Formats: sequence, structure tokens, C-alpha cells
Amino acid sequence: MHRLAPLVPSGAWRRLMGVAYESIILFAVLFFFGYAFSALTQFKGQPRWGRSALQLWLFLVLAGYFSYFWSQGRRSLPMKTLNLAVVTPGGQPVNTARAFIRYCAASLFLFLPLALAKFWHPAFVLLCLSLLAVPLFDPRKRALHDIVSGTLLVVTPDPPAPRAA
Repeated sequence: MHRLAPLVPSGAWRRLMGVAYESIILFAVLFFFGYAFSALTQFKGQPRWGRSALQLWLFLVLAGYFSYFWSQGRRSLPMKTLNLAVVTPGGQPVNTARAFIRYCAASLFLFLPLALAKFWHPAFVLLCLSLLAVPLFDPRKRALHDIVSGTLLVVTPDPPAPRAA
């Protein structure tokens, strides 16, 4: 009988490295789609409709990127490199709807404190930073967006090494 390996939650260091590596990839993705938006709409940075439309466009691009790579067992290049996967608490791959909910929750918990810091009081940046500490105190090392969406970020087993001929 085949036994499934237990789920090993990702630690804070691996999670942070995933964010850093993913940010490098996303810089290129956002640059490309931001340039395409400005080329197609002739947006040149005007503070009226264009800025909000660009922000909405990039939000949707990121939603598509993360919903795709977090669902159906797929993983982005940084996730493959760091042996990370987003799964349900039972260890199954998440569906696209749950991956989208995870993305929306992560965006909300990142951008809401930053917006409050900009428009109300700069101390709300501390709220944003404090939300990053949630995995340190959760028994299953889940971030707040994982708790809301019912997902886990786990370490996958290393693939078997190729045999020498």
C-alpha cells in the first residue's frame, strides 16, 4: 500500500525567498503588460482615468497569473525552484476559484494597510508588517490569506535524482 507523505508547511524563510524570487519574475510580467496597456491606450501617465485603468489592468493580470499557477497542481518557476506548492488542508491541489480567493485575500491584506497609511496615517504600515508575522504564530504556519482561503503553502518532496547509466 502506498502511503502519502505528510504535509510539511513552508517556513518563514522559504516563504520570504519565494516572495523575493516571485517579485523578480513579476517585474518582467508587469513591465510587459504595463507597456502593452500604455501602447494600446496611449496612456502617458495622466492622473485621470488612465491611472485607475492601468492599476485595474495590472491587478487582473496578477489575478490571472496567480490563479493559474496556484491552481490544479501547477507551480510557478520560483515555486518549483523552492519546492513549494499551494494545496488544500487535505493535500489536494486547489481549484481556480480558491486560488483566486487566495489572491484577492493576499491583495487585500497587503494593499488595505498601505492605502490606510497613505490616506489616513503612516502608522498603518506597521499593520501591514504585522500581518507578515502571522505564519510565525500559526501552528500550521499559514499566512492570513491562507487562513481565509483554506489553503496551505507546503514544501514538496525533492524529485528523485536521475540514475547514472
